[in-house]
Amino acid sequence: MNPPHLLVRAALALALLAAPAAAARKPAKPASSATPADTAVRTVLVSSTPHEDSLLVGALARMVGVVPGSDTLVAWDLFRAHPQRTVDLILPTLRPVKRDLYLGAPNMVWRVRVLQRLTGLEFRAPIRARLNPDEQRYLDPDSSHRVRFAGENRDLGMTWTAPAEAQKAILAMWRAWWETAAKKPVLPMVRHEDDRKWWY
Repeated sequence: MNPPHLLVRAALALALLAAPAAAARKPAKPASSATPADTAVRTVLVSSTPHEDSLLVGALARMVGVVPGSDTLVAWDLFRAHPQRTVDLILPTLRPVKRDLYLGAPNMVWRVRVLQRLTGLEFRAPIRARLNPDEQRYLDPDSSHRVRFAGENRDLGMTWTAPAEAQKAILAMWRAWWETAAKKPVLPMVRHEDDRKWWY
């Protein structure tokens, strides 16, 4: 007999295939160098159809706030099946978000997480702004005072987004990368022993 979580995943997958893309919900706020992230392997590009594009766009739009684990896993299955097309759909939509503390994460943070997961890259950028103690901890500035686009407290489901200057620089790095490496016929694919944690 199938475990309950597998039945949930199967039902969600059928729902994604049967329904058009859903509208995004607003995120809930609380009451240059690339580094590898995990082990990268290469996967052959799988071409997508307009229907599959619609599913990818819908899955990306639903990723906001605290996303249910099963729904996220179904979305990840889609992104993993079409890594190149997922990247191509995400890159033109990238924009900075307000520097803030969020419950869960804004949709744009989820999109950057998907890029990091599919490519094995994480870009950082320097800042001049002062960080509060929580930002200092979770944005994790390196010795050159370069920070991440966002940092998370996984246990509490809280996300801190970087100052605008860093966000803009990081998104510019993603676009520059996209114009070169992402146009190749194969794309690095990152795998994790526990796919439930892929977004971190």
